[in-house]
Amino acid sequence: MDSGDDLLRHLIVIGSSAGGLDVLGQIVERLQPGIGAPIVVAQHLDPRRPSHLTEILGNRTKLRVIAVEGSIELQPGTVYVLPPGREIQFRDDQVLVGGEPAHRPTPWIDQIFVSAAETFGEGLVAVVLTGGGSDGAIGTREVKARGGVVVVQRPASASSPSMPESIPPSVIDVLADPGEIGDVLTSLLAPQSKRRGEDDRILAAFLDEVRERSGIDFTAYKSGTIQRRLRRRMIATGSTRLRDYIGYLEEHPDEYRRLVSSFLIKVTQFFRDADLFDNLRDAVIPKLVADARRGDRVLRVWSAGCATGEEAYSLAMLLADALGPELAQFNVRIFATDVDTDAIAFARRGVYSVGAVDGVPEAIRERHFTKVGDLFEVNKAIRSLVVFGQHDLGHRAPFPRVDIALCRNVLIYFTPELQKRSLQLFAFALRNDGYLVLGKAETTAPLPELFALEEPRLKIYRRVGERVVLPPRRLRDTPLGTSRLLPPKGRRAVSAGKEEPMPETASASRTDTLLARLPVGICVVDRRYDIQSINPEARRLLGIHGTAVGDDLVHLMKGDASVKVKEALDLVFRSEASPTLVLDLGAPGMGESGARAIELTCLPIDPDDGGHAVVVAVDVTRTLGERRALEGGLQDAGAERTKLVDQVKALTEANRQLLRSNEELTGANADLRSSNEELLLADEEVQAATEEVETLNEELQATNEELETLNEELQATVEELNATNDDLETRSRGMEADASEAATRHRSVNDEREMLLAILDALDDAVVVLDQAGLVVQANRAFRDRFGDPLELDVRREDGAPFIDGDDPRVRSATESFSIPARFGDEEVDLVGGPVAIPGGPYGVLTVKRRS
Repeated sequence: MDSGDDLLRHLIVIGSSAGGLDVLGQIVERLQPGIGAPIVVAQHLDPRRPSHLTEILGNRTKLRVIAVEGSIELQPGTVYVLPPGREIQFRDDQVLVGGEPAHRPTPWIDQIFVSAAETFGEGLVAVVLTGGGSDGAIGTREVKARGGVVVVQRPASASSPSMPESIPPSVIDVLADPGEIGDVLTSLLAPQSKRRGEDDRILAAFLDEVRERSGIDFTAYKSGTIQRRLRRRMIATGSTRLRDYIGYLEEHPDEYRRLVSSFLIKVTQFFRDADLFDNLRDAVIPKLVADARRGDRVLRVWSAGCATGEEAYSLAMLLADALGPELAQFNVRIFATDVDTDAIAFARRGVYSVGAVDGVPEAIRERHFTKVGDLFEVNKAIRSLVVFGQHDLGHRAPFPRVDIALCRNVLIYFTPELQKRSLQLFAFALRNDGYLVLGKAETTAPLPELFALEEPRLKIYRRVGERVVLPPRRLRDTPLGTSRLLPPKGRRAVSAGKEEPMPETASASRTDTLLARLPVGICVVDRRYDIQSINPEARRLLGIHGTAVGDDLVHLMKGDASVKVKEALDLVFRSEASPTLVLDLGAPGMGESGARAIELTCLPIDPDDGGHAVVVAVDVTRTLGERRALEGGLQDAGAERTKLVDQVKALTEANRQLLRSNEELTGANADLRSSNEELLLADEEVQAATEEVETLNEELQATNEELETLNEELQATVEELNATNDDLETRSRGMEADASEAATRHRSVNDEREMLLAILDALDDAVVVLDQAGLVVQANRAFRDRFGDPLELDVRREDGAPFIDGDDPRVRSATESFSIPARFGDEEVDLVGGPVAIPGGPYGVLTVKRRS
């Protein structure tokens, strides 16, 4: 992230529950005053009680800590503590607090994340710490959708892991322990150095390596997005340079999966963009259903870039509601695809958190979801309509005869080249008048003649124009000039403390361009026959697909061709000869044999070390065919000409049939793929059920062993209880005797007490008994008759002033004897007091006498 004038474009928002105080302290301890963003803290607290969070955090950080009230301008390097339960909004560089405080602790972190994401976009870092419930699950999706960073405390380190666990894995950029989060925030906000040409070459070669590992070509994605997400993974793994991160990947291959997942855009939710789904429900889907009723009762939908499946299930619910009882009479197929296999696996389960379904209308939730504990599961009737599969728009064929395709907020991350290819795929897939739905920032500008804008505000297009040809599979070869930028698989990039030399950029670029355009195939191999580089023409002629680089050329060849190629290469490496051979690769060609003839010439390179050879491949099928045709023409030109004309006609007709068959096979292939997905899903369910039964069996066996142990313990306990019971019975007899004696003493004490109370009531003077603290213990009848309730004993000095604590006669009566004039209410009296020896004392007796 940038620094300088752009500081106020960045913001850190930390959300946690009341139990996250220690974690908050650990984070702010590691933040320095120079950090390039304000830090806003939102914690689940009781708004009815005063909070000391500001003072506590202030004692644990060098940063300024301010409690927010009203509105306040945000400054970098300052911690702002939000008041709980209030409405929070962010505008430009200000945070505004409004509304009345709530009456109890309420979830509000989602609302804060959403408001901050709308204002700061890519400059927002949202942090979710320990806490109960799922507050933050919806807000982090919005943060991710707008390009922000999501940092989550590792659930294993949280005292209340519910909040961290509720955040979808697809939106998490960094998962860290409390002691690491402060350093992560500092790294995310550190200024980025400008990239050098060498760094760009390393990045290009690194993306080639990722493509070989994952099969996804991220060079077709926008460079800025890839660099931002790559940097986040580098920070998460503690790598300061790209070379360090490459070394980390070599030692931790699992990081490739996390890197690819972070590159992919997987932000979605049920019924995202309510206006769009309202239009689909009210206008588009009824038209599609009506067309299907008049036709073959087939509805085919494609959700491209479905991420974790919410969009696909939303479409299935709309279709199920639209068809109602007729659903069983229709063949409904929703193809939900994404390049991320982890996201597809998550979507197939159809199980979502409470936060994920918060936006689903209550009626739809009751119809199409089943609550399982704290989770919601999509009903099987809906799940059966959706077929999930891994699919790359840059490399795979589309689904044919589709009624509506949704590809929202995916194309914006593609280069113009890949955007155009994707639109070609959709144009091929959609039937005439089929619908295409794009994101609000996307258009069909690369192919305007194939799509008509139906709903401008919602970006709904209708397929128009002529039928298009299926675009060729996008195959990007590894540039020859970058083959040494990365170490081979399993080797380190640095050897003996020295970095390998980098090739010249201009020369490599010219070489790449020349080799890619040559009409002949070029393949460079080493002494182990491993391919070091290969151009597109060589791939085509030799029938080599996939990554190829690093694979054995001899084993990639088929049949006798592999033996001949090996012999030729061995001859080159032994004698530096340049043998030439012609191979029949068995592919359809123009020769009489019906095979493609390829002429291979093997040439040595690097003669000093004899380490490499180049194989030059030329298609000589046409030449051989012409030679054979000329020879046949000399013998019988007329007959051969007639034969050739017939063959051309036959081939033309066969070509037409092949084109028709190809379309049928494409449709059949899609149906087979759907059936295969269903079989795989059924197999997974059976396997899961088997594993559950095995687990239950093990648990039952363990439970049986525990019950046996408990039975032994219970028998021992019974014996111990019997012994205890005998002991208690003996003690009970002794206690009965003691109780009888105690009852006799109690009756004697009660008799004495009643006699004393009778004597006290017989006195004509008003008497009250007080304890050491001056509190009324007892009062006689004369006192109550004259002065009322003794508990309201209001004694003052003669002049009406209150007694000083040390002179208060109520307290003095328990320790000394006295007689003083006083005022009791409005009446002047004489108070006579003194201590008495009563068990449980000392007590004071205060006699109130009217003054005559």
